[in-house]
Amino acid sequence: MHIDDSPPTNALTAVTHPDPYPYYRALAAQRPFDFDASLGMWVAAGPEALVEVLRHPACGVRPAGALVPAALASGAAGEWFGRLVRMNDGAEHITLKPWLATQLASLSADAPTLDRLGYASAAAYSEKLDDYVFRQPIYALAAWLGVPESQWADVYANTHTLVAAMAESARPAPRAEVIADGHRAATTLNDFARQWLSTDNAPDTWLQRTANLAALEPAIDPRALTANIVGLFTQTHDACAGLVANALRRLARAEPSTTATEAGTPAVNRPATPPHLATAIAAVRDVIRFDPPVQNTRRFLHTPAVICERQLARGDVVLVVLAAAPTPVSPDDTAWTFGHGGHACPGRSPASTLAAVGVQTVLASGLDLALLASGTSYHPLGNARIARFGND
Repeated sequence: MHIDDSPPTNALTAVTHPDPYPYYRALAAQRPFDFDASLGMWVAAGPEALVEVLRHPACGVRPAGALVPAALASGAAGEWFGRLVRMNDGAEHITLKPWLATQLASLSADAPTLDRLGYASAAAYSEKLDDYVFRQPIYALAAWLGVPESQWADVYANTHTLVAAMAESARPAPRAEVIADGHRAATTLNDFARQWLSTDNAPDTWLQRTANLAALEPAIDPRALTANIVGLFTQTHDACAGLVANALRRLARAEPSTTATEAGTPAVNRPATPPHLATAIAAVRDVIRFDPPVQNTRRFLHTPAVICERQLARGDVVLVVLAAAPTPVSPDDTAWTFGHGGHACPGRSPASTLAAVGVQTVLASGLDLALLASGTSYHPLGNARIARFGND
């Protein structure tokens, strides 16, 4: 297997490099917080810099005065985006995010649930792994939350379209047809979510229990809750695809697991582990530590501030290189790929479970992973590292 020995040119090209980690280690040691003129951004890579930026009150998740990307602002996708707690620093974030995190923590991964996730993953399965790694987490999440099986394919298709529109909105000249498709997808998904949260639905689902609890909380805006239920799917799309894909590549290369003897995970509590699940859990845990899917995030200066003894101006952008953080000593240590501080993702446990069942499904299929061992390419994304199989 030939791996490109030339280092990445910057922290964004590192995301798709065959082995970016020597570069990340050097960046963290030599330039822990510095301005990269080639990117036009500050880059935070040292551990102290990561913590300071992600906790600094002057740093927001969106540019000041631009809660919604301009390309999305005039339609349903923009209305939806503006209600996402992970893209909001205001009062709604303070109220809804911890409440929603509590509901996510209630997701059970008992034996019947794992069987249901396995069924959904099998329904998503295809030997075209570049489709499967994105489709499987959405199908499995839908099954876990209580979405009717008849809607799984539509939920995936519209989530895929909406995520594409979000990415397109960041381009200098977004294509109008991609944005229009995103508006239609946002409308469809919001309509679905309103149905799922309706009191007329089956009572014994996570979605219905969440709706019932929200009805007792005057501070929970139903429109915001609906938008953030859709947001669970869009956030799962790339992040869990990276967990599944990178775990499969790791297994294909037969890289030794450091967690195989610790194959339990907080979300999986069964006396007897199904075939291949222990291997899958260990691989996903290793990916979180050694080849994480979400490699960077951005923060925007809302006011002038001194960060890491450097003066930053309002409007400055900081690229926070999560993948440059020190490798966790154990599988249960802080996983930087899920963020840090007020906007840390609360979904580590469910994401790990979704991905592990996705990997287990591939292992159970009998697909010869050795055929994938020489692959070195990744999907061309700016912040998510997702192994690509079709073009290798």
